[in-house]
Amino acid sequence: MISFEQYAKSFEGTVSALDVAANEETIRQIFRLRDEKNAIILGHNYMPPMIYGLSEESARGDSLLLAQVAAQTSSDVIVLNGVRFMAETAKILNPGKRVLIASKQAGCSLADPIRANEVKQIREEYPGAPVVTYINSYADVKAESDYCCTSANALRVVRHVREEFGTDTVIFLPDTLMGKNLQVELDALKSGIDLIYPGKKNTLMEGSCMVHEQFTANDLKGIRQEYDIPKGGQRRAVLAHWECPPDVIEEADFHGSTTQMMGYVREHKLEKAYLATECEMAANLQQQLPCVEFVRACLVFCPHMQQITLKGILHALETGDEDLHEVNVDEDIRVRALAPIERMISIS
Repeated sequence: MISFEQYAKSFEGTVSALDVAANEETIRQIFRLRDEKNAIILGHNYMPPMIYGLSEESARGDSLLLAQVAAQTSSDVIVLNGVRFMAETAKILNPGKRVLIASKQAGCSLADPIRANEVKQIREEYPGAPVVTYINSYADVKAESDYCCTSANALRVVRHVREEFGTDTVIFLPDTLMGKNLQVELDALKSGIDLIYPGKKNTLMEGSCMVHEQFTANDLKGIRQEYDIPKGGQRRAVLAHWECPPDVIEEADFHGSTTQMMGYVREHKLEKAYLATECEMAANLQQQLPCVEFVRACLVFCPHMQQITLKGILHALETGDEDLHEVNVDEDIRVRALAPIERMISIS
């Protein structure tokens, strides 16, 4: 378990010692309650460094990794430092554990437009077509789906589903921009798959991440020019998340999930990188990879992720308040939502 001393030392050169010192009492209390209540603290890549640092290295990552850790943990309590759908996924996978979140108001602009009724609606429009639901969705949506996926495995899952169901039409929810990007990849592979996502041949409200939709191809070109990151360079690169607009994906040197982006930086031994994703990810990577210069020309923060605070985490551990912090999922929905998640994990 991380001690306060190890926690404070990990920020040398990246986070002000004054900031750590100002929050020392809160952090020490979080660690004390973590130990007393046999809790595991899971940290998403988009958490601010001082929250991300509360988690062990093996308990930090993207949605897929956090789901896998939540499913396997023997801890009595899971503290999910991410948004609400992630906490729901943890409860779905490990119902015997208590799942807490600093704020149940931490929603998701991408998940909000699509709920169970919208899944049923599009199933009626495309009878027999399998539904692949992005992990960035609520439990009731997962419960109406055939498979879940993450940004790390979406392409693999969609292709697998096509073979399993024997149909060229696959429904992908709820991310319109990611759906467009996946269709480009599928066409390049000559897969023959027609991916139906919100807004394509249907009347569903388009879904997009309020962070990633803000990036533009011109933004990336400007970064390249200002920070000397030529396209196709050997040790310098612009990376983008799957949820960005298609022209941003085209302009980037690499696109993928947060974990895949981190892997690219390491594998290519980059000396300079710009990440077109939530700004806190670059801050966290800078701490882990001090030899890489991460261009921090980013002003795009997720307001939902920012609702997870140190004081909120402490309050969750102190009180376990059902209304404010504890995440539960109706058992019928949980059981039905578990199946598509387990199918995803089985082929990941």
